Amino acid sequence: MIMGFDLATPWLIFTDLDGTLLEWKTYSAAIARPALARLRELGVPVLFCSSKTASEQRALRQSLQIRSIPSIVENGAAIIVPDAAGLPTGDWPPASGEPGRKVKVLGMGGDEVFARLERVRARTGLALRGYRDISDQQLAELSGLAPEAAARARNREYSETIIDQLDDDQWQELDREFAAEGLECRHGGRFHTVTGSGTDKGKAVRAITEMYQSAYGREVRTLAVGDSANDLPLLEAVDRPFLVAREDGSWADLGLPQLERVTGRGPHGWIEITNRLLREAQCDELAPA
Repeated sequence: MIMGFDLATPWLIFTDLDGTLLEWKTYSAAIARPALARLRELGVPVLFCSSKTASEQRALRQSLQIRSIPSIVENGAAIIVPDAAGLPTGDWPPASGEPGRKVKVLGMGGDEVFARLERVRARTGLALRGYRDISDQQLAELSGLAPEAAARARNREYSETIIDQLDDDQWQELDREFAAEGLECRHGGRFHTVTGSGTDKGKAVRAITEMYQSAYGREVRTLAVGDSANDLPLLEAVDRPFLVAREDGSWADLGLPQLERVTGRGPHGWIEITNRLLREAQCDELAPA
């Protein structure tokens, strides 16, 4: 049974970014701005949960006027919580470059990830070029990001992103090598992100949900939106998982019970989901983008 979106109960919405909230080619969230604004009016927090870095998410939050909301960075490797959110962060240290925010590292530091990745390179003989091996301009050309956005993407504190295009057999070999080093690798659409083992979006989602429940002193319902296999841990961790269509109109092959698929691609699916939720909550729908 799928529970309805009843605003009498607090809800949290967790969302992936690239190909979900953001357009695949342009990285724009313009289409979803009305949906985000309506959810903000209704007091429903929208939390970013993606492979993007803290620097990238900070710039996006600022552009969308999303304030006092936690975020999950680098595939769940860390949680960043603003003091203004009023959530229990205990003795968490200050977040680097984020005044008024604290960080909980759930994964492994980027330097340690890189050192272990170097050992995998040596054993396999594969170049495994990552963001550290290329310039901002080279990443901009590969990804379509603006150079300043590419610089933010390369500012990885808890992971490394591999840009090489390898065949399935090579990735399978690498998965074994990564595991031997206490690492794991996830495919996020364009590239592969390597983090410490056991790092995933779902653990971070559950941790934040518990924080909100503690702060509210009552049960909190959760919803998540994703578009790829990399989002499976995120979608598994919530009460209502949604999957938007990919750029070609297909859906990622995820065998998750109660997964709700929408036909809209990326942020167009975001509008579709938001209108469905507004109907359930008996609020006015948004005009089509």
